Amino acid sequence: MKKSIFILLSITALGLSACQKFLDRKPLDASSASTFLSNQAEMEQGLIGVYASAMWVFPNNTSLLFAIESSTDHAMKRGGNAEDLVAMGDGGPFLVNNSLSITAWNQAYKLVQRANQQITGMENGKANVNATTFNRIKAEAQVLRAWGYLHLMTWFGDVPFYKAPPSVNEVLSAKRTPVATIIADLYKDVDEAVAAFDAAGTAPVQALGRVNKAVALGIKAKLALLIKDYRTAATATKTVIDGGLYTLNPNYPNLFSLAGQTTNAGREILFCQTYPTDVNEPQNWGPILGVPRQVTNSQSSHFPSQALVDQFEDRSGNRIDASLTYDPANPRLNRDRRLAWSIYLPGDTMVHFASKTPALPYNNLRERTIFNIYSNVRRKFIWNTGVYDNVTGNNDWVGAQAAGIQWQVSATGNIGGVGYVWNKYNDSTQYTFESKVGYILLRYADILLMYAEAKIELNEIDATVLTAINAVRTRAGQPAVLINTQAALRTQVRRERAVEFAGEGLRLFDLRRWDIYGKANSGPIVGISLDPAVPAARPVFDADNVPDYSASINQRIRFRNQVRNNANAKYKLWPIPQPEIDNNPGLIQNAGW
Repeated sequence: MKKSIFILLSITALGLSACQKFLDRKPLDASSASTFLSNQAEMEQGLIGVYASAMWVFPNNTSLLFAIESSTDHAMKRGGNAEDLVAMGDGGPFLVNNSLSITAWNQAYKLVQRANQQITGMENGKANVNATTFNRIKAEAQVLRAWGYLHLMTWFGDVPFYKAPPSVNEVLSAKRTPVATIIADLYKDVDEAVAAFDAAGTAPVQALGRVNKAVALGIKAKLALLIKDYRTAATATKTVIDGGLYTLNPNYPNLFSLAGQTTNAGREILFCQTYPTDVNEPQNWGPILGVPRQVTNSQSSHFPSQALVDQFEDRSGNRIDASLTYDPANPRLNRDRRLAWSIYLPGDTMVHFASKTPALPYNNLRERTIFNIYSNVRRKFIWNTGVYDNVTGNNDWVGAQAAGIQWQVSATGNIGGVGYVWNKYNDSTQYTFESKVGYILLRYADILLMYAEAKIELNEIDATVLTAINAVRTRAGQPAVLINTQAALRTQVRRERAVEFAGEGLRLFDLRRWDIYGKANSGPIVGISLDPAVPAARPVFDADNVPDYSASINQRIRFRNQVRNNANAKYKLWPIPQPEIDNNPGLIQNAGW
């Protein structure tokens, strides 16, 4: 999308003019740019390229949406990295040249451009393809384009809106189109795609990496929620629910294992960023970034936050500030099971496929380690004897800094975490450095909770709302909610989204449309109790479910010594990347940037 790209293309074209006679000839055995997408095989091939552009990463093999999660209140990356600078706001500083926001812009627009090329180019061969097949292929490209624009608007607000490949002049003179205008247009695209999927009899799940009617309707609901069009969101999600083709996987952890994703019980996974299993590259580096450094060959750099951990209720369904069973000295006990399934707390047993070479006694391809931050030992399982051993030397120990260890990117470091590491997406059947577990982009639980939220905001609270929420809770072993007031249910569904989708890249979307990003993502970075013998006091939650740690800040890990500050209204949106502004002075920057 940058001027330099178009200049390069122009220079290339001029250089080729010397060979014009040769190039004027039509290819004898292949398609040219002007004739490509002239038949079904070529259209399917082109569509693969569109899907490839939907595989967003930052950097390398890290899912972009997982990286973005670390810029919210529920996660963090080690200090000084792009995600950390975004999360810090005024304290970052978060600047217009931040690589996270620039990468997000470029990758999303790459998807939009590929989809536009596909949709426009397919007209070359429309007469040569069965109408039903043509419309189905086009529908997939339309849905992927809507996916790209959904995220662009979430991140940047009003953006340039292209429905066909733009010329150089169109790019360099583009204006920003209002979000509401873009969404109204995308509604039509999605409706057209839904009709095409119906006509083609598209399968409930074509493949984990492919879109279909349910994905189209899920994206329509997300677009609607972005502008608080709750009626459209409720209608779209209810259509999926009433279709009866989907349910929840009865085993939550299986959603985040390769075998479980392959089986896809209940068809819960609707859309997923998949990784090929027949070649070594690419891989999902999420597990590498979550494995704590007390595990052999580990590389932890992304961490859950205290604010996320404290969203998980007790087993009786009470938030921890109102719980009779929550024990600040043992916060991992008596909690919603999704906490242990998503996050490792000190005392949890971690199982990782950390090496391809058995190195007994502690590594038999798998390592079992009891997560420990309170002493300078690693608790390792001995495969020969079946007991645990104390191994001296623990980078995740809270006393590591005092002991003179300077490179602190551990679970408790001055640029590391606050006492927690990720468990979600850790599949012990997958070698951690070559994981092929897909990163889920949309699943049926999201459809249920979006439906419940839309109905709550419409104040149309009925049995279907509680049924949707309780289906998700029951799977986790949590008691059914019986409340029926709008305010109470709003809090409940927001907390449910927090714990159900921890680490799944949805948090920024939620915070921004709820208008609480600035408040939720401001304040000192604190963690678990610094000394387990002096348990940190429970936080106080405000009406928006945002925790306040003022009463316990001196009892908690605070080695990062960072204070996030996103109170400025400008952080409601990211800045348009500066190179785009430089190339097109008419492209007005977001307010405050």
